[in-house]
Amino acid sequence: MRKAFPTVGILGAGPLAQMFLSPAAELGIELLLFEDDTKDLETVRAFAIKCDVVTFAGDHVPLSVIKTLEAQGISFRPSSAVTEYSYNKVTRDQSIDFDYEVTVLVARSPHGQAATWAPTQVIQNNGNSMMTIAPAPQLSPELSEQAQKLALDLAAEVGAVGVMAVEMFVHDQKLSVRNLVMRPHVSGNWTIEGACTNQFEQHLRAVLDLPLGDPSMTTSAAVMGNVVAGNKSDMYRPYLHLMARTPALKFHQYAVDARPGQVVGHVTLLGTNNAELIGEVEHALDYMSGEIDE
Repeated sequence: MRKAFPTVGILGAGPLAQMFLSPAAELGIELLLFEDDTKDLETVRAFAIKCDVVTFAGDHVPLSVIKTLEAQGISFRPSSAVTEYSYNKVTRDQSIDFDYEVTVLVARSPHGQAATWAPTQVIQNNGNSMMTIAPAPQLSPELSEQAQKLALDLAAEVGAVGVMAVEMFVHDQKLSVRNLVMRPHVSGNWTIEGACTNQFEQHLRAVLDLPLGDPSMTTSAAVMGNVVAGNKSDMYRPYLHLMARTPALKFHQYAVDARPGQVVGHVTLLGTNNAELIGEVEHALDYMSGEIDE
């Protein structure tokens, strides 16, 4: 490292990249976000040479760019070899029958230390709209343990560094891997409030080869929902109702234009009763989108 506290570069500007800001500041790490065209080799090089390590918050960085800059001594985590292997590891068959979908987040350091969070059930609705429930309520303890072991084994096999999301289908109490995502994942946003160490801090620890943090849940259950803009463009005024109704609700605004169909933020609620948590999160999402008003 060039100085006592390292500089980490994040390729792929957007909501996920912004969520690294708080844990980086807490750790004293200088964070640089890249918002230009990742296909422009010279622009990426000019950014990367300022950093001790470069990592990702998006999936659109060409492997050719990463390989060229690695050959010039720039450190990418995960590396181009890991990313390429992960692309070829999983057959992304979206047509198979399944009962429900879960994601297991796993973090792994260059020295091989690894940790997983509780498996998360993912409920999709029209693509953008997503709700997650952690721990996945339909998974038996045995299947939950099996899902976490599968994620850990895959992370070791592909040589993952940082956070990796393993998307799985569950059918007849059997797991099948749908996809590998080599970065923090939207389905893990509940960890910001719901885990001792959230996925963004853990990713920084992992790519810097620091000891990993405790991924244990801080609560019995955590429900997160994406806020999708509807006919209500003012995302501030709903606070008056929602904060009074549900003081424990946590809001994350992405500071993007509230165009209909656009994901503009997420909300998270922690507690003990899944049905109550889901009901309050659904109410918040409907109220912020304009589906309901009161």
